[in-house]
Amino acid sequence: MKSDDKQKENKAEAIIAAAQKRFALFGIEKTPMREIARDLRISKAALYYYFPDKESLYKSVLTREHDEFLRILHTEIENSNDPVDNLRKFSQSRISYFRKLSNLGRLTLDSYDHLKPVIANLLEIFREEEKRTLVLILEKGIRQDLFRIDDTYKIATLFLDIIRGQIKLNLSGKDLLMADDAEFTLLSEKVKDMSDVFIKGLLYK
Repeated sequence: MKSDDKQKENKAEAIIAAAQKRFALFGIEKTPMREIARDLRISKAALYYYFPDKESLYKSVLTREHDEFLRILHTEIENSNDPVDNLRKFSQSRISYFRKLSNLGRLTLDSYDHLKPVIANLLEIFREEEKRTLVLILEKGIRQDLFRIDDTYKIATLFLDIIRGQIKLNLSGKDLLMADDAEFTLLSEKVKDMSDVFIKGLLYK
């Protein structure tokens, strides 16, 4: 990589990191671009050179968070040879990741509706990446003669959809910013129970 390209990449990463902190504290709605520029001691023009608007910067922050979620998850999977444990870790990590993103955006329902079209394609990319991670776990279970699966992608999609369904079922109609520890603990327990039932259906009898 050329020196100029590396410098630009480092500057973009610094902007994303600064925005990540601001969004986590104040939310995307209440974080002006000028405050991010001020944190970095750069001009707004310099900031807009890298990110033309706040939505594009927010998408980069979401991508950074999702990449970190997958990196940690893949490390845990590589350090464990137990695909059953891998599936359980995925389901619990997915709940923790969802909560972190909810707090990161600190979105109201109105702002979420505004942003949803902007990030819809990005969220679909995230889902496909998560499915591929699940496929790796399922294939490990097949190699170990633990799982009986004909279509790993189909099962991965179903597993992820069930987790997402539990999130919607338990938090639908609630202000995510007001969801407390008890509600997320209950959600985690329900997802754990669901995962155990699902996994039993995959195992050889």
